[in-house]
Amino acid sequence: MELIKSREGFAPFGPYQTWYQVTGDLDESRTPLVILHGGPGCIYDYVDAYKDVAAGGYPVIHYDRLGHGRSTHVTDMPSSFWTMGLFLEELDNLLEHLGIRDRYALLGQSWGGMLASEHAVCRPAGLRCLVIANSPADMCTWVKEIDPFVHHTPVGMNESHIINNTRDWTIVDRLHLINVPSLLISGRHDKATPLTVKPFLEQIPGIRWALFENSSHMPYVEERVACMGTVVTFLDANL
Repeated sequence: MELIKSREGFAPFGPYQTWYQVTGDLDESRTPLVILHGGPGCIYDYVDAYKDVAAGGYPVIHYDRLGHGRSTHVTDMPSSFWTMGLFLEELDNLLEHLGIRDRYALLGQSWGGMLASEHAVCRPAGLRCLVIANSPADMCTWVKEIDPFVHHTPVGMNESHIINNTRDWTIVDRLHLINVPSLLISGRHDKATPLTVKPFLEQIPGIRWALFENSSHMPYVEERVACMGTVVTFLDANL
């Protein structure tokens, strides 16, 4: 199999730097897929497997959000600094820096899916299609659904006790604004349970659901070939 080259760089973002990696060639012939990683606290390599999509002919862009991985670490700001708006601005800045704001696809996993949803409801002109993977549409539902999972594993209470700036977050009442072809991905044993992802299915016009029977929160690892095939097939049909 031909080795697909990748390159790395930094996008200036105010006084900060956003690190990114491009797998494949950015040109006008194929629409690039931008990957939004989960967390907060995780970095790009948590969803590194999605670079496989580049073998389908679509350039794949990973990046570390501000405060994560190789992007600038900020230690002198209050918690109020870390808002959804900040990360939306960073994403817009990266699209502009890479020269792809007029044509791109977006895939967000877990927390990254929340960010992707927020981006999509703004109806950016360049967004061609959207993939929401293993994500909640409402934090209250997420906490209620994840409590049984947390109490029966050694994970502890970190994911069920949400105290940051997203504790009251919901996008349920805005999902109908998404106007691009959309794909929902989740696992049969996912922390993002059927009730958690239900608003996406009910509110996003024409959305398709890919439920991976042998996966939990990471179908892109647990059923990697099938997951990548599903994403590439979706992109082929909509780009």
